[in-house]
Amino acid sequence: MQSAQHSTYTPLTLQARLASIGLICLSLAFVGCQKSEPVATEKPITKVELIQQDLVRIQHGSSVSKTTFTGTIRAVNQSTIQAQVTATATAVNAQVGQTVQKGQVLVRLNNQDNAARLAQAQANLALAQAQANQARLMVQRKERLLQQGFVSKVEYEQSKVDYQAQLENTNAQQANVNIARKADQDGTITSPISGVITKRQVEPGQTVAAGTTLFEIIDPAHLEIQALLPSDSQSALKLGQAIEYRIQGNNNLLNATLSRISPIADPASRQIEFFAHPKEAITSLSIGAFVEGQILGSDQVSGQLIPLNTVQDLDNNPYVWVVRQNKIAKASIKVLEQRYSTNIAVVTGLEDSDLVSRVKFSDNQIRQDVSISKN
Repeated sequence: MQSAQHSTYTPLTLQARLASIGLICLSLAFVGCQKSEPVATEKPITKVELIQQDLVRIQHGSSVSKTTFTGTIRAVNQSTIQAQVTATATAVNAQVGQTVQKGQVLVRLNNQDNAARLAQAQANLALAQAQANQARLMVQRKERLLQQGFVSKVEYEQSKVDYQAQLENTNAQQANVNIARKADQDGTITSPISGVITKRQVEPGQTVAAGTTLFEIIDPAHLEIQALLPSDSQSALKLGQAIEYRIQGNNNLLNATLSRISPIADPASRQIEFFAHPKEAITSLSIGAFVEGQILGSDQVSGQLIPLNTVQDLDNNPYVWVVRQNKIAKASIKVLEQRYSTNIAVVTGLEDSDLVSRVKFSDNQIRQDVSISKN
């Protein structure tokens, strides 16, 4: 019995030892894994390095008040030529782009009926003039006979009445001649102004009706700006006021003088029409082009002077990158004036201690520290 108990005790001890060894191995492996994991460390924040040439100190200056407007370029002298009679065009003597002089024949219309009416009216006038002359001689003769006692005074007075009637008939016939001559002259269409043909709507052999547009002419030597301004800005409209403007397709800054102002505002749009005379020569190709300009006021507005090329999003929401309290900041500004020739912008909205950056940053760099070196 004792040998049997010893044989059953030995395998239990071996299993316990194996279990202990397994636990020890697992513990060592767990400790080894913990030692192999890297220790997380905070990454140091780096400063943005700039040099003094990257930054601009704010200066102060002044700018005149400006009122923005839009308009177009138009010709001061322009004309639309229409047919006055219904007739057939026998000859057309002008082309689009051709320069014509005042009184130059542009088109001839075949209006034989009007020519015949003129001839008839002239014949009737000649007959009336002859009858009036005969009545005048009769009055003179009756006057002599009255003085000699051969006719009565009543007969003499009657001759004067007949003469007056003939004179009135002559005047009536002269009016008919004038009407017929005007109708006949309407068959020969001439230019009312000196200028350039911009539109031609008639061809030889074409029958045109009265009131039909045949030509359009402009004088390219005399151009002006036609523009509108809201009625609430009417205080900016003064004769002789200076204007700066740009023509669509031309980046040059041009100058003009306000020359005419409409006395009333348009009831529908509540805008006032005005005109300005350009100081620089403008080509005829600019006629009808879109114009953006500003009316310069007489009062001065103080502001801050910074480089124009540092302003971002100039046309929509202008802003600049600045160094404020040694940190990067994005400062919204209001642009009062743009001086392209000197690369200067007159603005408001900055602090006097701000340093305007020539370097562009991104939004994720806002409030990042800045270090400034001399070189």
